Amino acid sequence: MSPIPRRPAIAGAAQFLQRVDDPREAREPIAMMEQALRDAASDAGTPRLLEAIDTILVPQGTWHYGDPAALLAERVGAGSVETGIGIVSGHIVQVLVDWACAEIAAGQRDVVAIVGGESENSKRQLQKTGDWPTWNEEIPGEPDRRFGSYEGAFSQAEVDIGINKPSVCFALCETALRAERGATPAEHRRHISELSSRLSAVAAKNPHAWIQRHVSAEEIATPTRANRMVSYPYTKLMTANISVDQSAALIVCSEETATRFGIAPERLVYLRAATQMNHATLLSERRHLYEHPGMHVAGQRVLELAGADASDLAHVDLYSCFPFAVEAGAASLGLDETRPLSVTGGLTFSGGPFGNYVIQAKARMVELLRADPGSLGLVGSLGGNFTKFAFGVYSSDPGTQAAPAMEDVSKTCAAMPTRPYRTGYTGGVRIESYSVDVLPAGPHRITFSTLTEDGSRVWASSDEPQLMDALLADEDVCGREAKVSGGRLEIG
Repeated sequence: MSPIPRRPAIAGAAQFLQRVDDPREAREPIAMMEQALRDAASDAGTPRLLEAIDTILVPQGTWHYGDPAALLAERVGAGSVETGIGIVSGHIVQVLVDWACAEIAAGQRDVVAIVGGESENSKRQLQKTGDWPTWNEEIPGEPDRRFGSYEGAFSQAEVDIGINKPSVCFALCETALRAERGATPAEHRRHISELSSRLSAVAAKNPHAWIQRHVSAEEIATPTRANRMVSYPYTKLMTANISVDQSAALIVCSEETATRFGIAPERLVYLRAATQMNHATLLSERRHLYEHPGMHVAGQRVLELAGADASDLAHVDLYSCFPFAVEAGAASLGLDETRPLSVTGGLTFSGGPFGNYVIQAKARMVELLRADPGSLGLVGSLGGNFTKFAFGVYSSDPGTQAAPAMEDVSKTCAAMPTRPYRTGYTGGVRIESYSVDVLPAGPHRITFSTLTEDGSRVWASSDEPQLMDALLADEDVCGREAKVSGGRLEIG
């Protein structure tokens, strides 16, 4: 097949994992990113590709560099580049990839690097000893572009009740899904523990993973001092692990640039189709907590754009900050939850460097697609309070198109009906979902999602010790009648 000059392709992909005995010897985040970027150029077969980079995009991390892309350009000798930062949102990496591909296809860019990384584990190890990193993350600067928006993420009522805390939000969605499926709490905890254990089995075979051992479902399900309950039904081994030292990079270029640099055609991996859903609907307004129609629309549409069926996907990586994210992602695509749903092992076991996991997933996907020529791989991601979504279908076979088929389905989703919600409500309700937030010192608070007789959603809470203990012991109160007053819930 003849090359199409402006067709964009991932030419280089790399991951870098840092383990040091003495955290004082750890590389800082920008050095981690630099290493990943250099490795990505080497992966493409030509370190000289670094000098041709005209744009560097970085998803925001826990660090405070003002313009990390500019720092990277100077470190790798890229010269004058356009720089960008993406907001903290799990879906933003696909947004950056989509933009890079569109710009390259239009002839506006030639070589775009997308890179991120963290040294969070080393930083935390130093803090435990009362020490502090010697590196400086407060280097000022302002990127040329910013990607994404936090607008509409939470209402004040949601912040007040605590559902802006990710573990609480996803746990509420998880319990709602369990109730919809008709499973008992114990049955569903076993189910999500088995799902998590399957992810750990993938991480055990992933050379880039942070936790490279197969963890049993029993160990994941059982609360211990090392694996405490975080937000029922989630133990720590079901939650994203940001305490890692990991970085990753992708280098995207046009086919003509790849040819000019002598990059072997078999190194190229193409984005075949992509969708984004950026419209923010409050959790309070969702028709159901256990599903998001925007995720379904984005998932089904990416398959249509790729001309594929779910069964055609040889490799899949679904965002896995919590088990619910995997379950919802699988449902949106029509995938069986028992099939392999990660190529990395997920954000718990492979590791979830803040803002950067999806680059890790895409870099790993590139490796697998090169080894399985012509196959299709899908990377799915979500951001915020189960709010924003992005999907990308990749292959070493570009097909006949000159550019990936991409679509933003946000307007479609913005027009969908929502549920009313009420604040300051007093009266009878039916419990829709719940989660017990557990701090290191013990159970802290139950958060309830409830519905009034007219179908409005009302948030409420309780810190009654006996009730917290009962729910942690797998008692079920979904569907029970209760009363709310002053934001507090009492079961009649």
